[in-house]
Order: sequence, then C-alpha cells, then structure tokens
Amino acid sequence: MKSLLLENLADVSSYGLLGILVLLVGYLALDVVTPGSLRTLLWKEGHQNSVILTAGYLISLGVVYAASVHSSVLVEHRWQGLLFSAIYSLVAIAIMCFSFVLIDWLTPGRLGELMMTGNSAVVWINIVVFVTLGVSMGAAL
Repeated sequence: MKSLLLENLADVSSYGLLGILVLLVGYLALDVVTPGSLRTLLWKEGHQNSVILTAGYLISLGVVYAASVHSSVLVEHRWQGLLFSAIYSLVAIAIMCFSFVLIDWLTPGRLGELMMTGNSAVVWINIVVFVTLGVSMGAAL
C-alpha cells in the first residue's frame, strides 16, 4: 500500500512539473509567432483577443498533454513516460504554431494586425484550428 502511494505521488509530482514546463514552453512558442509581446498584451493591456487566443491554445495543448500522460502508463519506466509525453507535447506545440503561421499566410492582410484591431473572427478561427488539432492529436495517442 505504501509503495503504491509513493509511486502515485512520484507520478503526480513528475507529470505535474512536466505539465507546467510544457505549458510554459507552449506559451513562449505562441509568443514567438504572435505579434508584439504576448506578456504585455495579456497582463498589462488585457487585450481581449490575445487572452482568448492564448486560453484556447493552452487548453488545446493541455488536451494533448493529458492524452500523452494517459498513453504513457503503458511504458515500463516513469522516465520513458515523461520523455514520451515531453516529445508528444513538443510536436503538438510545433504543429499548433505552424497552423497559426499558415493561417497568417492565408489571411488577407497580416493576422496580427487584424487581431490588434479587434477582429475577433480570426481569433476564433485559430481557436477552432487549435482545438481540432489538440483533440485529433490527443485521440491519436
């Protein structure tokens, strides 16, 4: 019983810390592909479109991370599960950021400028793409 409790505590702690790291890396990657400083837009200016976009992106990334953790219970060692979860999450970050850049490329005008002018349509389209990618990548795991 004690051994199971210790194993579970080790799992919760290690996957929890990795989850924080995944969300931080995801946030930083989103900051790279969005116009301006995401930190300034979110925390200083409270820019609504940036808040909605970031929330949708992080929720979608969370779906992939949760699925990767669930699939990692099949591996023999915790470090393998953590490694697999980290790799799956990095791939998800790359794909979601690529989708943002692709939508920017396909959008007439600059996506960032449209977001800054209050055009919420482009934000919601990106969120739908993020959620679709997150759910489909999560289902693949």
